[in-house]
Amino acid sequence: MNFQQYMDEKIVPPMNKFAQLRYIQAIRDGVVLNLVPSMIGSFFLLLAALPIDAYKTFIVETGIFNALLIPIGATMDLMGMTAVIAISYRLAESYKVDALPAAVMSLLCFFILTPYSITHELVEGGIGGVMPIMYLGSRGLFTAILVALLATEVFVKMSKTRFVITMPDGVPPAVANSFAALIPGAITIIVFWFIRLGIDASPFENAHTILAEFVTKPLTGIGGTIWGAIAFMFLVHFFWFFGIHGHLVVGPILDPIFTILQDANRLAFQNGEAIPNIITRYWFDLYVTLGGSGASLSVVIAMLLFARSKQLKEIGKLSLAPGIFNINEPFIFGLPVVFNPIVFVPWIMVPIVNICTAYFATIIGFLPRHNGIIAPWTMPIFFSGFLVAGWRGALMQLINLTISAIIWFAFMKQIDNAEYAKELESLKK
Repeated sequence: MNFQQYMDEKIVPPMNKFAQLRYIQAIRDGVVLNLVPSMIGSFFLLLAALPIDAYKTFIVETGIFNALLIPIGATMDLMGMTAVIAISYRLAESYKVDALPAAVMSLLCFFILTPYSITHELVEGGIGGVMPIMYLGSRGLFTAILVALLATEVFVKMSKTRFVITMPDGVPPAVANSFAALIPGAITIIVFWFIRLGIDASPFENAHTILAEFVTKPLTGIGGTIWGAIAFMFLVHFFWFFGIHGHLVVGPILDPIFTILQDANRLAFQNGEAIPNIITRYWFDLYVTLGGSGASLSVVIAMLLFARSKQLKEIGKLSLAPGIFNINEPFIFGLPVVFNPIVFVPWIMVPIVNICTAYFATIIGFLPRHNGIIAPWTMPIFFSGFLVAGWRGALMQLINLTISAIIWFAFMKQIDNAEYAKELESLKK
């Protein structure tokens, strides 16, 4: 059995099954949903942080700055809440049960595990009747994921038992569904109430601090390094090469890690503090996967400019317009990339090289750290780089695009020469 057969028979089928797991799909959909409010919040954050001294003075003196913070907080500071609702809703949908009550119960369970007080050095015993917003945002993201999965499972299991109140025919569906969710919802709440009581009796402060200590810190500590970034990109592109959408497999597990790092940068930037992290979720879109996985926009442009074969030029023409907007399926399946041993090395190598160059440029102080602002993922490069990091961001994208094109075409010449020879032979015949 050769390597390709081994991958086809032993690796690809389990990975495809893993990507289709209802829990993985629910987490993926929940994280994707959070991109929408994050991008909306980023727009207001950009307006509040334009690097123009006269503009900054004006918005502070007129009160516009404080007004801009309102939608930022409503969209970006509550990603834990929105994640628990979205993940629970999608998971309940996959079970073919009423998804809205499941999502509401999951949100209530999330609140049960969240403290209703904060410590304050000037107030004896702290301040009660409040909920720390830090636990409702990125710091509560892992708690939100686990609560959404567990609470929905309990709710669904109880909804499929006979312990459900069934209303007579003729009762409005909304009323009937509400009563049907009563007992499953009550049991779900009671389960998490006992979990909360158990945590309160333990030496730990709350569920968020437990997960922060044993899950969030170790994972973000690894993910925030260059080695974590390289491992992430390697896995995504490795699975893509064998026809598996790499991000659908790896993303639901690792995206929350990079999202937490990203939001920590956003909070620091918003508060005028030093930005702590180099690598964030959007950092990969900005400087690594230019035009899509494999930084494929670079090779598309190179094919249009330097390829001699008609086939590669046609693939370049078909792939250019989508690639500008970071959509590269025409290139992946038109070349193709999948199961093409000639392109395996650049497909894996180019994103890793881009990680190293962008990371090094940040270390030496040329490239500013990502400030947490997110542009739409379809925004063309240079525009996105300038919007987030100014001219240095756009220049970094140009540098990585150029390096990517050089590496890619060094390998693509072999395909180009072979196809060009075939075309000449065809013309002779």
